[in-house]
Amino acid sequence: MRSVVIPSGVSRLVSKTSRINSRGDFLLPFPDYPCNARSFVQLDARLLPYWHTLFDVCPGLLKLDPPDGLNIFRSFMTWAYRNHPSLNWTYYLSVCRWLLTSTYQAHINEEHIDAFMTAAAARWINTDDSQARGLVLAWQGSPTRVFDWKVAPRFIAGVDPEKEDFPPAPWDFSWCPLTGKGGAGFRRWLPIPGYERQTQVSRAARDEQKSC
Repeated sequence: MRSVVIPSGVSRLVSKTSRINSRGDFLLPFPDYPCNARSFVQLDARLLPYWHTLFDVCPGLLKLDPPDGLNIFRSFMTWAYRNHPSLNWTYYLSVCRWLLTSTYQAHINEEHIDAFMTAAAARWINTDDSQARGLVLAWQGSPTRVFDWKVAPRFIAGVDPEKEDFPPAPWDFSWCPLTGKGGAGFRRWLPIPGYERQTQVSRAARDEQKSC
């Protein structure tokens, strides 16, 4: 379980129920964003769940805005207030997209993005009710894939299904539910649900994706 020290500016707002629970699940924000953007200037209890979704998941962000990350937090909340990202597993990928286009983008690395992709995968595992046994996430900025499983896949001839060859991802962030049968059970990359402005790569990558 990841943990983070709450900065003094928000420590007075922390309650036992707002922390990560014993299973290590990350709490998603309240159903509605605060309606008054001015409330981002001074933290109150309504904003604490949002703070946790950033810095509990990726404590490394605090190093970009010491000592308490409040400038990052306010910038993110202003963006979230305007864009209303979905409050499901894709929320953490929306955070990734914001980071990669924010004023902090030059300092964002693979470790930051991996932390939020891992949180997105874990959230999907905990909430998905389909027959899929797992999922894989891809980001164009890294060759590393993020996997998570409801049921561990079977190894075939000693081959790790997570080390199979996958086609290039055609969007900035892509995903695929996995059957876990005959290896990982990968079929094709899918766009992230609910995000209509996803950036696609070259025609060659899309053609290779279609041929799989």
